[in-house]
Amino acid sequence: MNRINRAVLTTAAGAGLLIAAGPASAATAATAHRVASCTAEGDYAICDAAGNATAPRDIYVHVTSSPDQSALVTWDVVCSKGDGAGSASGQFTATTPVRRIIRHPYTRPDSCTVAAGAQLNRRGHLKVWISYRR
Repeated sequence: MNRINRAVLTTAAGAGLLIAAGPASAATAATAHRVASCTAEGDYAICDAAGNATAPRDIYVHVTSSPDQSALVTWDVVCSKGDGAGSASGQFTATTPVRRIIRHPYTRPDSCTVAAGAQLNRRGHLKVWISYRR
């Protein structure tokens, strides 16, 4: 299987603010936000998605394919918190469908730039998307 190469990500510091809906609202479920997505089709299809997450608590990579099959999944993340910045990256092989947390370097970062991609093990239709919860 071919390796998926990644460019180094850079990020600008950002800040997010979560506001409660009112006094009657107790702890509510976190809303999922989509960062980016991509699709590809063919032999050993490759798809890369990248975008920004504001004040993420958890970041996820999702991969689906038709037919379901083994896929190499890679990810890179650069996060900022205050005046600092940190990065993390990784890869794993899994059978689609996949939903996996992407570990980031800070608890409650201000913002993160994240890229994730996948490559199928054989012919098929591939979809990759990145989401996060605040």
